[in-house]
Amino acid sequence: MSYLRRPLIRHVAGALLALMLAPGVLAQTGRTVEVRASEFAFEPNQLRVEQDETITLKLVNAGSLSHNIHLAGADIRTETIQGGGSDTITFTAGTDGIVSFFCNVPGHKQAGMEGEIVIER
Repeated sequence: MSYLRRPLIRHVAGALLALMLAPGVLAQTGRTVEVRASEFAFEPNQLRVEQDETITLKLVNAGSLSHNIHLAGADIRTETIQGGGSDTITFTAGTDGIVSFFCNVPGHKQAGMEGEIVIER
């Protein structure tokens, strides 16, 4: 390879690396939605998102019992957290429709700890 091509290749490679690391340029962006858990409810209990939108769901446990969030039909869930704690999950919304979420600590879903994510086009 000639000495003239090496600097050009280094400059092009350096520019591509800078572009990939620039915030929001090639990275998938999204928003964070906070959901507060208490005995025995989520607030909000309905979320509206766009199809193919990347969402970070932050569960904040405002209650005194342990809580978590599980997305129905998917292997997406937060850790079970103690009162005062928080955890996050990130996912990309699929096709339009409704995805249910719930707390799977025994008895909590039955006591009303459930909600839904409405996915819109």
